[in-house]
Amino acid sequence: MSNTIDTRKKGTSKKLAAASCLALFLSSSAFGHEAGDLILRVGAISVEPDESSSVISTASTGPLAGTEVGVGNSTQLGLNFVYMATDSLGVELLAATPFEHDLTAKGMDQYGFATTDLGSTHQLPPTLTLNYFFGSSKSAIRPYLGAGVNYTSFFDKSLSSQAQSELGASSLDLDNSWGVAYRAGIDWNLNDNWILNASAWNIDIDTDASFNSALGEVQVDADVDPWVYMISLGYRF
Repeated sequence: MSNTIDTRKKGTSKKLAAASCLALFLSSSAFGHEAGDLILRVGAISVEPDESSSVISTASTGPLAGTEVGVGNSTQLGLNFVYMATDSLGVELLAATPFEHDLTAKGMDQYGFATTDLGSTHQLPPTLTLNYFFGSSKSAIRPYLGAGVNYTSFFDKSLSSQAQSELGASSLDLDNSWGVAYRAGIDWNLNDNWILNASAWNIDIDTDASFNSALGEVQVDADVDPWVYMISLGYRF
C-alpha cells in the first residue's frame, strides 16, 4: 500500500515539476515585440502559384480554345525584415533569393503540337506590408495579420528546346507586376532575441507573356496569384 502511495506521489511530483518548468519557460520567454524593435527572419520560403490564364493566342490562328499556361512551384531562401513602429504595428519587407518557375502549355496537343514545356523564368517578389500584432508587448506568442503591396520582376526568361524546335519560339517576354498582398503569421518569442515564425501570403501577380514563333507572335495573359509559405527563425535586435 505504501509503495502505491509513494509511486503516486512520485508521479504527481514529476507532473508538478514538468508544469513548473513549462511555466518558467513561458514566463522567461514572454518577451514580445516592442516599439523600436528590428527583427530579421531567415528560413525556407515556397511560392505555389494558384494560376489561371487566358487561352493561348497566335497571330496566324487567333485564340486556341482549350489552351492555357501553367506555372510551377519554387522554394528558396527567404528573408524578411520587420520594424516595430509601435508595440502592435510593424512594417515588414519580404525578400528572397531568386525563384525559378517552369512554364508549361496545356491543351496544345489538340492542335497537333506536342509541346508542353514552354520554358522557365526567374522572379523576385519584394513585398511591403503593414502588420497588426495581437496580444501585448509581453506576450510570448503573437499572431498577426497584414496587407500591403507587391512588385514582381521577371528576368532570365528562357524558352525550352522543345518550344524552339517545334514552334520556332524565340524572345520570351513577361511583363513585371504590381499587386496587392495579404498576409498572416505567428511569432513565438523563444527568449529576448530569438523568434520562431510561421507565415503565409496571398499575392496578386498578373503578367502578359509573349514570344515570337512560326505562327507569328504568341500571347497569353496569366494570373499567377501565388500562395507563399515560410518557416523561419528570427532574431530581434
